[in-house]
Amino acid sequence: MRVCRSIVSGLLVLLALALFAGARQVPITLLCTTDVHGHVLPYRDSVSGKDVGGMLRCASAIEEIRGKSPNTLYVDCGDLFQGTAESWLTRGRIMTRTLEWLRCDAWVLGNHDFDWGLEALADLHDQTSLAMLAANLVVLPDSTNRLSKVRPFVIKEIDGVRVAVVGLTTPGIPTWTRPEMLGNVGFKRSVDALAAVMPSVRAERPDVMVLLVHQGYQEQGDDNANEVNQIARSFPEFDVMLGGHLHRPVASARLNGVLYSQAGYYGNWLGCVEIVYDTVQKKVVGKKADAIPIEDRYEEHPALTELLRADLEKTKSYLGETLGFAGTGLVASVNAPGQSPVQQLICRAITKAAKAEIALHGILAEGQIGPGPITRADIWRIIPYENRVGVAELTLTDLRAILEENARRVGSSHFLGVYGLSYELHPNAPPGERVRNLRLADGSRPHARKRFRVAMNSYSLSSGGGRFPMLREIVERPESRLDLTDIDTRSAVVDYVRGHNPLRIEPGTGVTVIRGGSSGR
Repeated sequence: MRVCRSIVSGLLVLLALALFAGARQVPITLLCTTDVHGHVLPYRDSVSGKDVGGMLRCASAIEEIRGKSPNTLYVDCGDLFQGTAESWLTRGRIMTRTLEWLRCDAWVLGNHDFDWGLEALADLHDQTSLAMLAANLVVLPDSTNRLSKVRPFVIKEIDGVRVAVVGLTTPGIPTWTRPEMLGNVGFKRSVDALAAVMPSVRAERPDVMVLLVHQGYQEQGDDNANEVNQIARSFPEFDVMLGGHLHRPVASARLNGVLYSQAGYYGNWLGCVEIVYDTVQKKVVGKKADAIPIEDRYEEHPALTELLRADLEKTKSYLGETLGFAGTGLVASVNAPGQSPVQQLICRAITKAAKAEIALHGILAEGQIGPGPITRADIWRIIPYENRVGVAELTLTDLRAILEENARRVGSSHFLGVYGLSYELHPNAPPGERVRNLRLADGSRPHARKRFRVAMNSYSLSSGGGRFPMLREIVERPESRLDLTDIDTRSAVVDYVRGHNPLRIEPGTGVTVIRGGSSGR
């Protein structure tokens, strides 16, 4: 009996030694970009004045890190291709080619990845080998799924360790993008989508779980488009969550025990998470996150530059084309609410292009043009997005309600300037009394029952990210006869500049802001 016990004890010791000898800690590096918005090349940072970011520099950083850490995954958290001429001219293909060359392990769809419409995204989907993720994307029943390769998650095996990479886009997409652009696609709330997919993820028995979200962390808490705090509370089993969308870096944060990081925008930061997995304890025993600034210590990667050279040279020629001449400087600024020259240029251009009588439009990017030659590059600088122009037929009552809602945005880039109208804005007055003395361009009072053709962009018509719910409700009434045209804002401005040479746009007088007393109409 003692001999048997001795043999058993010896076997147990040998087994323990064998297990110990086979035990090891596996390091895994997770790299992430987000909100690249078509930036292959470095861009000039408005604060530092330096050229930073861009995927050509990110490629050098990724290669350097892979050389030191072979157990590396690289992912992107969305808003990949909309925002630069080189991406627009290639219909996004320059960006998917870049991620393919970088051996990207997963790309989560962002809201701006739908800006060109479902069919344009579907064309990219058909052409790329990238793993595209969006667990909360749903397709209407009994309809064709044009994004059939989009998956809720992928499993990657790294040095024997199974890593589950789950992806979510932002559920706020319908508040920025018109239904006409989304087709038969919809989006579930984040927690509901994860509750549905996590049983399948767990069934794969992953060792490490990573969640990619095109959503961002905010100190003030979650909102309709960003639900990362709620996700972390509901699914603390995720080891790491990587986000984006909000265009600011968060090097490292802890959300209910989940390590969170987001990597800025335009490739100006590269997210870097280091994970250590213990094969005996069968759990993550270490994890830390950082955001690496992509500055001039990283050169543009020569091999990737060569791959994209033809497209980049074509873009340079395209952007250098002179369209006209600015007789005066054109400034986009919130200091003249709704009436800066650039804002008025956009309003006049979409009014003319859409054969409208009135236009409402915000500032898309602050900056200035001229005086002097106006190139395509100048137009891209003030209009980075391809919003489409829509026209609704609205009454005086409709316009007043929209302008009352707009009054809350005075002093911000979202404040809609007017063309074809003038009015007094009393921002300190009670709601319903802030818009007064509304007149048409010729000084006459609008007829109460007449309907006016009013041009706006698709972003505002979708509610501007929830900022203008009343505007959306009004334009979607049957009597408003909303027509989302095929005209995009940038093309309308290009045509207007070509037709007005030299171009002179003085600050508008449509909105007169009167601060102080709040009584009386």
